[in-house]
Amino acid sequence: MDILSEVLRTVRFASALDLRAEFSAPWTVETESCHEFSEVGQLGAKQIVQFHIIAEGHCWVQTTQGIRQALSPGDIIIFSHGDSHILGDCLDRPTTPMTEILPEPPWEPPPFLAHGGGGEITRIVCGFLECEELIAHPFLKALPAFMHVPAFAEPTVPLLETGVRHIIQEADCTQPGSLCLLTRLIEMMFIEILRGQLQAQATSQSSSLAALNDPIVGQVLTRFHSDPAYPWTVPELASQINLSRSALAQRFTQLLGHPPMQYLTQWRLQLASQYLQNSNAGIAKIATQVGYESEAAFNRAFKRYVGMPPGTWRNRKSA
Repeated sequence: MDILSEVLRTVRFASALDLRAEFSAPWTVETESCHEFSEVGQLGAKQIVQFHIIAEGHCWVQTTQGIRQALSPGDIIIFSHGDSHILGDCLDRPTTPMTEILPEPPWEPPPFLAHGGGGEITRIVCGFLECEELIAHPFLKALPAFMHVPAFAEPTVPLLETGVRHIIQEADCTQPGSLCLLTRLIEMMFIEILRGQLQAQATSQSSSLAALNDPIVGQVLTRFHSDPAYPWTVPELASQINLSRSALAQRFTQLLGHPPMQYLTQWRLQLASQYLQNSNAGIAKIATQVGYESEAAFNRAFKRYVGMPPGTWRNRKSA
């Protein structure tokens, strides 16, 4: 089973907002977290995947995890959870908040930013890919918080390199349909990067992407995603895979950050959120579709993760 495609099928990108930024040395800016940026930009999405593509020049990035990375033309950096971060030609100086540089919203078209001291130029396509709210998506929540991909480096993926060049070109385009095309290009870039990360991290000891290729965890994920409504138990899974229950739970938790049944619960609730938003099915029917024996049990599980019953959540989303 192609689990990556199954996972991405439940992630719907609403739109892409690109900010064309031209920084001149000296410059150092701090981009706020996705939650803060969403409020400033008056964006409706709760989940924002942030990324930057270096179109010209060189700079540095520093993450909240303490990573410092030099960046060159064609480099892509992705913040899967929308964490705050610092960009600059030099990181060892006071920062300017990005919100102080941005014009007042609404942004139609997306704004062009110019900031710095007038020296060497660095041009960046700053992207914010808005997703539908992910209430409990177990796979994407376990993605690396920071990913760095040098798209123009050798060897590279031709499709990714071509896509990045098109994104850089399209960011300056004002033709009709450019925003829609840009969104599709960014989606393609994101999926291609995940595929590349899947291959690169196949032997990692702790990675949600590596879990897809793991001979143990991959079998469990295939069963969960093939039939999420089935009443799976750890003893049955361990028996089918010919492994002890403790070894199965340990390996699964090592790669995905939580035990098998917790992953299954979160996946079921993520599927349920899709049914609640995109169908008129009753709560009881949706509960059965995602593997709950009763509507009451489903209501309890949904409220525990989301903070409100599924009916209330559905009404809020449709309001």
